[in-house]
Amino acid sequence: MSKALICSLLLALTVSANALVAKSQEPKDHILLITIDDLNDWIGCLSDTIESRHNRKHAVGEGHPQANTPNLDRLARRGVLFTNAHCQAPICRPSRTSIFSGLRPTTSGIYGNRGEYDAEGRLRPGEQVTWMTRRFQAAGYEIFTAGKLLHRGRNEPLGGTAPSFRTNQGPYPPEKLNVPESVTPARIWDIGAYPENEEDFNDLRIAKWIAGKIREPYLPSDSPRFMALGFYNPHLPLFAPQKWFDAVPTRKEVVLSPMPENDLDDLPEIAKRIGTRVHYNQLVPWAIENEENLRRLTQAYLACTSAMDDALGEVIDALDDSDMANNTWIVVLSDHGWHLGEKNHIAKQTLWTRSTRVPMIIVPPKRIEDTPRGVRCNRPVELLDVYPSLVDALELAPATSDSELDGLSLIPWLHNPEAPKERPAITTHYAHNHSLCDDRYRYTRYADGSEELYDRLNDPHEFDNLADQVNSREDLQTVIKRLSVWIPKNEPLGPDLVNDHLHTK
Repeated sequence: MSKALICSLLLALTVSANALVAKSQEPKDHILLITIDDLNDWIGCLSDTIESRHNRKHAVGEGHPQANTPNLDRLARRGVLFTNAHCQAPICRPSRTSIFSGLRPTTSGIYGNRGEYDAEGRLRPGEQVTWMTRRFQAAGYEIFTAGKLLHRGRNEPLGGTAPSFRTNQGPYPPEKLNVPESVTPARIWDIGAYPENEEDFNDLRIAKWIAGKIREPYLPSDSPRFMALGFYNPHLPLFAPQKWFDAVPTRKEVVLSPMPENDLDDLPEIAKRIGTRVHYNQLVPWAIENEENLRRLTQAYLACTSAMDDALGEVIDALDDSDMANNTWIVVLSDHGWHLGEKNHIAKQTLWTRSTRVPMIIVPPKRIEDTPRGVRCNRPVELLDVYPSLVDALELAPATSDSELDGLSLIPWLHNPEAPKERPAITTHYAHNHSLCDDRYRYTRYADGSEELYDRLNDPHEFDNLADQVNSREDLQTVIKRLSVWIPKNEPLGPDLVNDHLHTK
C-alpha cells in the first residue's frame, strides 16, 4: 500500500472519529410529558363563540367560549395543536394504561378501572411491551415522575431513576361543601372553593416540585431527562382556591352547554344505558334538572381548569429559564373528556365527542428551527400515538417491542399538519363497543350491533344520529364501509355492557 494511500485512509478515519465525537457532544433532547385529568376541549385555543337562544347563551361549535387557559394556549402557539385527538377509552385506568403502554384496550384486555373487568389480552403492558418511561430509562434517560400518571397515581410500573413525587386526590374539607350527602355520600363528588391556602392546592404542589427538578443545573455530560407529571384537575372533586372562582364568570353569567330537548330520541337503547349505568348517575337529576346546580358545576369546572393551567405555567416558566430550554420536547394531553349536561350526561364513560375528544399539543425543541409552529392539525390522532412519536423523535435504537405498539408516529404530521391520514381515531368503552372518528365523521358500533353516525363537520355536538338514513344514502354507506374496517379484530372476551351490568362471561 502506498504511503499516500495510507495517509488518505488515516485522514478519513480522523475526520470520521472527530465527527462521532462532535455528535456525541451535541446537546441531548429531553422530554416533558404532561397529563391532565378529565379535561375535555374546554381550553382557549380549541374554543369558538357563543350564541343566544331564548335570552340564554349557549356554547356553539367547539370548546367553551369562557375557557381561560393562557398557558395551554401559549404551548399551542409554540407547536402543533391536534384538534381531532381522541382517547382510547373514556375512563381513567384503561386510557392511562394505553398512553404509557402504547396498546389498545383490545390488545391489553384492560377495559375498566378495576382489575376484575380485565380480559385475557394478547399482550400485557410491562411484559411483552415495555412501559414508555422504562423504554427511555433503558436508553439512558433519567426518569422523573410526579402526580397522577397511571390510575390513582400508582406510578410504580413506570419505573424511574430519580425520586418521584406522589400525591393523592384532594385535599378534602372536613365537611362536603356543595353537593349534599343526600345526593351522594361520596366525598369525591363535591365542588367549591378549597383549599383556603393556595400552597396546599395539589396541582400547584406537583408543578413546583417538577419545576424545582427542571431548574437543577444540567451539564452536557449528564443523562437526558424524561420528566412526566400528571395534574389532577379538573377531575372531581372540583376544588380550587377561591381566586380561581373569582376569576371565572359568575354562576348567572356562565355559559351552559347546548342541551336540546329530545336529543336522546334517536339513540339506540344500549347507548342510553351506558350513559346511565355508572355510579354517579344520581348526579344527573341534581345537576341537569336544576339549572342553578348545573351553573354551579360548570363554573367549578372552568375554575379548576384555569387553576390547573396556572400550575402548568409554573412548569413552562421553569423550563424556559433552565439549561434545557432549547432542547426539550413538550407533550400535553388529557386522558379523556367530561360531560357537563350534553346528552343529559354528567362526567365521562360515553362514546360521544365530549367524552372522547381531548386536547393534545406537541412542541418540538426550540433548537429545531425548520418546523411548523402555532399550527393546527385536524387529522384524527390517538393518545397511544405519543409513545411511538417520542421514540421516533428522540431516535432511540430500535427495540423488539416497538413493532407491537398500536400507535403511529406523529412526526410526519409535525412536519406537515395537512398530510393525509387514512387511519381514524378509535375509542373503546369496555368490550366490543367502538367509536371511530375521521376528519369528518364519527361512526359507533356497539356490542349488540346498534349504530350511531354523526357528521361532525355540520353537527359538532353530535345532535343528529344519521344511522337511520344509511339505507337510503349511498354516501353514508361509503362512510361506514370505510370506517368499519378499522374496528379491532380478534378482541378478547370482556364486559360488553349489552345489559345494564358489567358481564365478564
